[in-house]
Amino acid sequence: MAGDMRRVVLVNFPLRVAFRAYEYKEALLREFTIVALAGGEGFEIPKRLVEIASMWEEQYSGLNPDADKRIEQAVAHGQTHLDLELMIPEAMRSDTLELAPLLSEADAYCRSGDLLTLAPTDEVRAFWIWFLLEFVRQAGGLPPHPWRDFVFAQ
Repeated sequence: MAGDMRRVVLVNFPLRVAFRAYEYKEALLREFTIVALAGGEGFEIPKRLVEIASMWEEQYSGLNPDADKRIEQAVAHGQTHLDLELMIPEAMRSDTLELAPLLSEADAYCRSGDLLTLAPTDEVRAFWIWFLLEFVRQAGGLPPHPWRDFVFAQ
């Protein structure tokens, strides 16, 4: 991928919470894909989220293949947290800033009760905020903010 790369360190990355967040994201995307394919009025949020998720997958998957291996090894060794270093393109900062408001809209959409997928738990919501905020903060030159400190600051 062309462009400047930025180092992001996810300090105290919570493995169990990240797994729950991943499962939630997958369930939400499956349901939003079905809703978006159905078309009609009122389906703008699911359609936009599916489009952005596809763009993210296309542009950013495979950037850090060692990260998945490190996570698998940490889980296999019974770890609950690890420090995870990632390299991201500078453009990911602005893409993340565009994604954040849509996630709030998706959260509200889930709370409306029109879906099978419920709104995320507070812990999963906090994880996504922290996770995305770290990309924005660190790509902007700020130091890492550990998960543990973020959770206790809530």
